[in-house]
Amino acid sequence: MELPERLVEHVTRGWGDQGRAWLEELPDLLDRCASKLGLTLGLPTDEIKGNYVGYVTLKDGTEAVLKVAVPHPDFTTEKEALAIYGGRGINRLIDRDDELNAILLERLRPGNMLADHPDRVERAEITGHILLDLHTTPPPANHGLPHFESWMHDAFGDIRGCKDLERSQPYLDQIPRAQDLMDQLKQPGEPQILLHGDLHHWNILEDVQRGWMAIDPKGVIGASCLDVGRYVNNASVFEDHSERSEKREILLETLRIFSDALGESEERMFTGTYLDKITSSGWGLADPPSDHEMQSREFLEVIVEVGEEKGWL
Repeated sequence: MELPERLVEHVTRGWGDQGRAWLEELPDLLDRCASKLGLTLGLPTDEIKGNYVGYVTLKDGTEAVLKVAVPHPDFTTEKEALAIYGGRGINRLIDRDDELNAILLERLRPGNMLADHPDRVERAEITGHILLDLHTTPPPANHGLPHFESWMHDAFGDIRGCKDLERSQPYLDQIPRAQDLMDQLKQPGEPQILLHGDLHHWNILEDVQRGWMAIDPKGVIGASCLDVGRYVNNASVFEDHSERSEKREILLETLRIFSDALGESEERMFTGTYLDKITSSGWGLADPPSDHEMQSREFLEVIVEVGEEKGWL
């Protein structure tokens, strides 16, 4: 079996020796999945990246998607979140095999990505409506999902551990503010709900029967506003506008759209965006500089500028 080059690259870069060992075992894992779950294996998806994701057919002819992953905490929480959602606002979990670290998922047809939708405003509106559906699912009393604050503290560790002050200083400066805002989002009376944790342009697909649906949840607990940040922060790169004025326009426009869709203040949408920016970009400081790091830092400057002007920071 010839594995997709993109899969090999991402798995070896992300998991090192563990990833290489898993890649060697993957053909056998897929054969075992086919046998245990009653599948006919098809081709891997074009979007394959850090996990094996491929099309399969069930015994009754139903098309589905098989996802097999290197054992790691994010995949554990993804499986748990999918089970809790039960298909509400997201593709359904059909089956799972924890021994093989595999899940069988509903296939969305035609599967167009929101990233390919031509209208910027409609993209944000679609995302807002999906978030409404997702947020109607309460977490069970007993679960193994992390809180967003633990993600944030992990990011703080990466920020503080980065010895290159040119990279880390903009984020170091924001840590006290970020912690204060998180403390406010954990006050008594603030619902701590199940969040997707990674809802953006490439994690929303179109289905002819169900409409636009989310995929690939991270599975995390926190205040509702924390779920908007990943989309807003990705929009600053996705829309590919280099001018600060354009980035500012995208930020304010998307905050307004999410505020209207979710029935929450623009300030809360800003808070979720700001905390996600510190968290997601802070994690990246543990790795070598990326091509998008400068863009990310520039958007942080825009976020802070807007927050200070509005009195939100």
